[in-house]
Amino acid sequence: MDTAWTQDLLAWVAQNPGWTAVLVFAVACIESLVLIGILIPGIVLLFGVGAMIGMGAVDMWPIWLWGSVGAFVGDSLSYAVGRRYRENLVEVWPFSRYPVLLDRGKSFFRRHGNKSILAGRFIGPLRPVIPATAGMLGMTPGRFLGIDIPACIMWSPAYLLPGMLFGASLEVATEYAGRLSLVLLIIAAALWLAFWLVWAIYDFLLRHSANWLARAIKWSHRHPVVGKVSRQLLDPEQPEAFSVAALGLLLLIGLWTLALLVFFSPFSSQPEAIDRAVLMQSAALRNHMADPFMVSIMQLSRWWVLLPAPAAVLLFLAGAGHGRAAIHWLVAIVGGVLIQLGIGWTLRATPQLQGAGLDQFYVPSSALTLCTVVLGFFTVMLAREIKEAHQKWPYLAAALLLTLLALARLYLGLDWLSGALVGLLLGVAWTGIVGIAYRLRAEGSFSGAAVAAIFFVTLGISLAWQIKQNLADDLQALTPELPYSTQQQADWWHSGWAGLPRERTHFSSVSARRFNAQLAVPLEELQSALAAVGWKQAPPADWQWLMKALNPEPRINDLPLLGKDYLGHAEVLIMRLRSQDDARQFTFRVWDSGMRLKPGLSPLYLAQLSEESVEKRLAFFSYWRAEPVDAAWLGEQLESLEAFDLRPVGEGLYLLREKAPTENEAGS
Repeated sequence: MDTAWTQDLLAWVAQNPGWTAVLVFAVACIESLVLIGILIPGIVLLFGVGAMIGMGAVDMWPIWLWGSVGAFVGDSLSYAVGRRYRENLVEVWPFSRYPVLLDRGKSFFRRHGNKSILAGRFIGPLRPVIPATAGMLGMTPGRFLGIDIPACIMWSPAYLLPGMLFGASLEVATEYAGRLSLVLLIIAAALWLAFWLVWAIYDFLLRHSANWLARAIKWSHRHPVVGKVSRQLLDPEQPEAFSVAALGLLLLIGLWTLALLVFFSPFSSQPEAIDRAVLMQSAALRNHMADPFMVSIMQLSRWWVLLPAPAAVLLFLAGAGHGRAAIHWLVAIVGGVLIQLGIGWTLRATPQLQGAGLDQFYVPSSALTLCTVVLGFFTVMLAREIKEAHQKWPYLAAALLLTLLALARLYLGLDWLSGALVGLLLGVAWTGIVGIAYRLRAEGSFSGAAVAAIFFVTLGISLAWQIKQNLADDLQALTPELPYSTQQQADWWHSGWAGLPRERTHFSSVSARRFNAQLAVPLEELQSALAAVGWKQAPPADWQWLMKALNPEPRINDLPLLGKDYLGHAEVLIMRLRSQDDARQFTFRVWDSGMRLKPGLSPLYLAQLSEESVEKRLAFFSYWRAEPVDAAWLGEQLESLEAFDLRPVGEGLYLLREKAPTENEAGS
């Protein structure tokens, strides 16, 4: 289904917010119409509108009201169609083209009764089917309306809320670290794509595996040699037939893709060009707010995070008498370790960002291989022990974790893109081999809930311990270097200042993005001079910032200032000056430019003075938003720093340096 048009529609809504309620009503109504709603990507539009609400572009209450009304109108029309035609609906075009969907709706309704009206409103594929099914099966109008009206009222904010939270977080990310907003978008898109792919592939295999299996058996019986090997693997009477066939297909695809990457890459320039492009883009996205999260996720690829959980599961399986499961689990993990060691000893071709530091970070993408084996084979084991209807969820969880880990390692420059793919494919291939053997030989069952609890609790504890032990050192080792350059201080003072950046970020939604001072002064002296005229150093924001931001009536002392980003680095100094209004303050933020002035190679700093006020979103979330300061006020504040030489240059830009000694001082 082509959803590119939704982007144009959302862009139009952003320019015409008054029509948003009409759009939401129409989308909610059409999406709820029987069968027609399947063709409308309502969730995409509602997510986008929710993001606009989160960013303050449109008001929430009219959207909630008209979204609920539209959903109710669509459900009522669908119910009326079903009640009018009853069982004959499946013979009426276009409903006759989708008998499977109507049968699925009837099965769901018979199984869950009245609750299906409420549940169906929140399940995308069933939303346009359940109201018509209720009418087909004779549900009374009063009972239908009594359940459907509350369901529609709850549905609208439930589908808007993820977009609202994302929009609010995106606005904050853009304000404080413009690159962070792009990182959030990439993570959201990658996780959504991974979720959708695994879901679609699983459903596709589930629908077609029986037919494929029958064809494979028929073909294999014509080949005596192949038939002997496939007779056990392709036995349709075996309860694990679908799982074995799916794992076999996954193994085939993994090995084929791996062969393409490994054997054809040396003869093409594209993999290297794409690798370098991804590396450059990753370096351009680096920022001090995303780095701690990405480094924390990266810990998943460390041995001391990956191995304790498999060891705990192995002890449980062995102690509970599940010998075959324990042996296959041990073979899978040991094989994954050997593959990682083998690649790590033979291939040394990972990217090394300048200043990234320690050699042990640069094991190849085989780090992803062991993680894929651990999560993949655990998923294969766990899926066997849970109900068939829930078996896709472990695969989805493993895919999302691996996607997040791969993104973190690419973001930090620890893997080439092709190397990450090779690592993942090797893990998938080995998981497929051992998984097929396990599914064919496994006997008995064990408690999936107990094993899942042991695995994830141990993994969580190991991850938390490694983050506590390594986060600070890893952040220091993996922090990108600022662009280094040198210049004579006299040259900078006269004209060299013009070659430095004028903006902290290029995002147009950030009002205060221009630097208004360049400083060739020691930080300690600057801090003392500012303190002498009433400025105070802002306390650093900690993990409690989010809790303090969830305050509908914050004051200046309650809501900390977050650090802002310049080229992936936070400020080296933040000072603030209180105003008479508790919801406003002035800030003086200073960043290292990367330039060093000669003689002495003293650092040159870039500074931004701005006025910050409390911005409220979603009635309960608040943050500081900066605006440019008045030019006259800016000049007065900088002139009050009498310890330094001040020179106005350009438009709204000042230079500060240490005062040159007078003749008497020089003579003494």
